[in-house]
Amino acid sequence: MNKKRGKLKIFLGYAAGVGKTYAMLKETHEQLALEKDIVVGYIEPHDRPETKRLIDGLECIKTIDVHYKGRVFQELHLNAIIERMPECVVIDELAHSNTPGLRHEKRFGDIEELLNRGVDVYTTINIQHIESLHDLVESITGIPVNERVPDWMIDRADEIQLVDLEPSVLIQRLKDGKIYAPERAKQALQNFFTLPHLIALREIALRRIADSVHKRIPLEHAKEHILVGISSSPTNAKVIRTAARLVQSLHAEFSCVYVMDDSNELEAEDQERLQKNIELAEQLGGTVVILRENNTSAAIANYAKISGVTKVVLGKTMGKTTWFTRRKLTDAVNAFIPSIDLYIVPDYENAQKKSKRKEIDLSLQWLDFLKMICIFTCVALLGMFFQYLGLSESNIITIFILGVLIVAIWTTSWLMNIISSAIAVLEFNFLFTQPIFSFEAYHKDYPMTFFIMFLAGLLTSSLAKKIRKQEQTAIYNSYRIETLLDANRTLQSAKNVDELMNIGCQEMIKNTQAPIMLYTIEQKKIQSAAYFPCAHLTTPQNEHAKKKLENSNEQAIVQWCIYNQKAAGQTTNIFKDAFAYYIPFSFHDEVQVVLAITFKQQQPFSKFEKQIMYAILNELMLSYEQFYLLEENMKVAKEKELEQIQSNLLRSISHDLRTPLTSISGHASLLKTAGTQLTNEQKYTLYEDLDYNANRLIQLVENLLAASKISNGQLSLHIHEELIEDIFQDCLEQIAKHSERPIQVDIQEPNLSAKMDVRLIRQVIYNLLDNAIQHTEPYCHIYLKAYEEDGLILIEVRDNGQGISPNIKEALFHPTTFYHLKQHDAKRGLGIGLSLCQNILQIHQSELHVKDAIPHGAIFTFSLEKGSDI
Repeated sequence: MNKKRGKLKIFLGYAAGVGKTYAMLKETHEQLALEKDIVVGYIEPHDRPETKRLIDGLECIKTIDVHYKGRVFQELHLNAIIERMPECVVIDELAHSNTPGLRHEKRFGDIEELLNRGVDVYTTINIQHIESLHDLVESITGIPVNERVPDWMIDRADEIQLVDLEPSVLIQRLKDGKIYAPERAKQALQNFFTLPHLIALREIALRRIADSVHKRIPLEHAKEHILVGISSSPTNAKVIRTAARLVQSLHAEFSCVYVMDDSNELEAEDQERLQKNIELAEQLGGTVVILRENNTSAAIANYAKISGVTKVVLGKTMGKTTWFTRRKLTDAVNAFIPSIDLYIVPDYENAQKKSKRKEIDLSLQWLDFLKMICIFTCVALLGMFFQYLGLSESNIITIFILGVLIVAIWTTSWLMNIISSAIAVLEFNFLFTQPIFSFEAYHKDYPMTFFIMFLAGLLTSSLAKKIRKQEQTAIYNSYRIETLLDANRTLQSAKNVDELMNIGCQEMIKNTQAPIMLYTIEQKKIQSAAYFPCAHLTTPQNEHAKKKLENSNEQAIVQWCIYNQKAAGQTTNIFKDAFAYYIPFSFHDEVQVVLAITFKQQQPFSKFEKQIMYAILNELMLSYEQFYLLEENMKVAKEKELEQIQSNLLRSISHDLRTPLTSISGHASLLKTAGTQLTNEQKYTLYEDLDYNANRLIQLVENLLAASKISNGQLSLHIHEELIEDIFQDCLEQIAKHSERPIQVDIQEPNLSAKMDVRLIRQVIYNLLDNAIQHTEPYCHIYLKAYEEDGLILIEVRDNGQGISPNIKEALFHPTTFYHLKQHDAKRGLGIGLSLCQNILQIHQSELHVKDAIPHGAIFTFSLEKGSDI
């Protein structure tokens, strides 16, 4: 059984010194008095006497010493707390950044792990450390805050207690030296701890608390949907935080869109900033969507229309617009979607910077020059041929423009566009204008012709380059879609979870070209590990990767993923120096599988490769969930069928037991009260009836025991060769004890034998004969026959009664029905009998069949393996 997630209580203040730690420790003493197992994990070492006094009497977990750059830092000892496993732990400073080398980058990661293990946590934080409020606080105080906590951590808190204090009282405490040392206090009073600043921060804290409380109350009005644009701009982080605050106040759905323009390639600095902005948007609870479109404004507008966005938030750098600049993004988006509210976040501090122009490939290669020379030689010869035919100069100019186009398609450098256009003009002038073989031109129209020819060639070649790049992008997109479709098609062919994971690992290896380890988890422990080598690596490289994955440190990361149900390892902030990327697959809050993907160590993945990998991984996770949901549905259906079987069985048994028991009870009571008054003939009739009903009860119990053993798999077969004549004789003697109905026996050969479990087959034949007796009229005949056919011994029980209706035949042997042919017959046969017969014959590799007898009646037939001739 899973342990519940621990509860998080946050003591929130609007500034240092309001008494967060004091209030938290006071609460700790109150819980300790109620005999709660609570310990202190970490308290910030402030020189505040009243706070220090509250630590006395509390169990404190010793901190861990971390050496970094020649200094020793005291940090939270996470492993010691996990080993101690208290009910609750007190950890100060939620926004603290851990010293490099620890498991988590931030302290809230340590707290999240403890919560996942079922430990309650008390912690503290100031309002300026909440991520979405960073820009707002900085604009008020002018002081940037580097240590920040994502909003989802605050929103997940089970309880937030605002520790409030009048700003004037807080300033007085600072002056009295109760918060900082005198030198630091004096500096703080001049910067952060001013009355306007504290009043504004206090108001922000009160609003944040109100939003947190209001968020838990379901809203009746229409749900808002806010969309924010993501870019690599230095000011985009402020836009995202502003949108997040709007989402928080409106309790809206939050979407973030980044439009990837194929014509622009970001520099390393911009790429890194873009990645940070995407991570910030995800931290603040936004769903990030990446679109490929050259028209950014149109892409944002179309996505807003399709997704039902009600408000769009965009950034606008304050700069001048000149006659040659393009229309600004905000104006273009507003023109596309005038009915949707548009919020523009200005940034006065970061004025519009000089835009970085796209780097153009100006490198020249000798091969490109050779290609150009060959093309223009052919163009010149073709032009001379046209001139010989008497065609006009316009046709020859078209040939030269075509040559420029071919050069643009065939070469790589953008500089070749300009060179080829210039050469086309010069060559045309040299060979085809008067005077020929000279660069002079007599006709007054030629300069304009040359200019238009050069411009047409340049534009044509530039368009050709652009189309070629778009073609490359289309090929990438096509490959991505084809890869995903192929992966999806392959994953859909899996028949069970094991086959699915094996196929998924092979698909991942095709993309990553690196080995993968698949861990199967049971009861939060590694049950087995399957290693999938990469065909692109040598055997020593594969063996080296396997040894690295089997390292105890790597195994510890797998165990961490199991307990915390989060990805860890490379590309994450948890165990970032690990050898692999570990991702758990969970179902019903239980990790079932952990996948270890070894990234390329020397050649990191490109952005395109990562997109493919994560897309395949998402497909695998979706297919994995579908399989487990299917298994759950099958289990539910099986349980429902079992319940139906049990219900029908109890209903059948209740009647089958009630009839003979009532008869036995009545006869016994009669013999007890009037036994002396009954004649011998009457007593004999009662004794005979008692014997009949007792035998029926014995038969019912035997059927129930046999059915129970078969269903539990506890029935063991003892197969021997037996004479059919002996089996028939035993069954007839048993039937004769309670029935005088004549049964005609027909055995094809006197020494006919079959392989069987004697006890079980005898029970089958007895049940069939008993059913024939109970469900036919006394004057009807019953036949028991055995004969050989196709190397098998066939046994049939036939009667000439009324027969069985077709609708009953279809469900006659089904375990959920237990059909009876005479629904109102007080002496009807055992409802479980035919189902039991079918089960017994199935474990004999046989089956019971029923068909109509001619002219009327029913025939039950089954076969057994023939024995050796005796």
